[in-house]
Amino acid sequence: MNYYIFGSSGFIGLAMVRHLTEAKQHVFRVPRNITPRELDKMFDAVNPDYIMNFAAYGNHNYQKDFEMMVKANILATYNILETARYYDYKLFYNVTTSSTMLSRQTGYSITKYCGEQITNLYERTINVMPYSVYGPGESEYRLIPTVISRLISGRDMILEENAVHSWIYIDDFIKAMLEGKTELGGKQVKNIEIVKILEEISGKKLHYTPGRLRDYDCGDARPPKPICYTSLEDGLKRTYEHFTRKDNRAVQEA
Repeated sequence: MNYYIFGSSGFIGLAMVRHLTEAKQHVFRVPRNITPRELDKMFDAVNPDYIMNFAAYGNHNYQKDFEMMVKANILATYNILETARYYDYKLFYNVTTSSTMLSRQTGYSITKYCGEQITNLYERTINVMPYSVYGPGESEYRLIPTVISRLISGRDMILEENAVHSWIYIDDFIKAMLEGKTELGGKQVKNIEIVKILEEISGKKLHYTPGRLRDYDCGDARPPKPICYTSLEDGLKRTYEHFTRKDNRAVQEA
């Protein structure tokens, strides 16, 4: 099968590329900022069976440009769907965000919601909603990699102890998405519970200063049915081992 992957350089997109490549599928990583004309030529050359849109802007703290959010999350989604409608693909996956259900919306969540609604106007489409996806390869500034880094280094950090998220391991996310599930999250767990598990795994104690709980960290208003092919303990252990190996390599190369 031919898979077209948009947003293939991100954490989830890259993990999907690896999974499909290992499964001997034909994977085409669509370049960022490709024009509709260029995309049309690409589709002409190789007809996609499945199209996966992981591309997004605004999901990282440093991405503040609202115009870029509109272009990446609305216009780019529309352009892909408009180009694809003339080809015989089986299914278009639009990967959105659980942030669309926040009580206080952001520029990112609003534009991703618009992308969802545009996707619903087309046939052979599905919106996939990830919650808090974690695992090897996640950005180092995210919560779990940060906790692991500070456990290794002994440095202090600020921790919103009572923030609650629905954590799902990256391999579980990919498996569930390919099975056709649409709301992909795990059991709701407080940050402090994540810390306690990682402390037990590492045999180290985290030094932190309690931070102020943000209004969107109080738990999901409509939590998903938990997907737990991998237990939280096993997923965190694999993630810790990954970042520990990475840290060791960095030390050896220094």
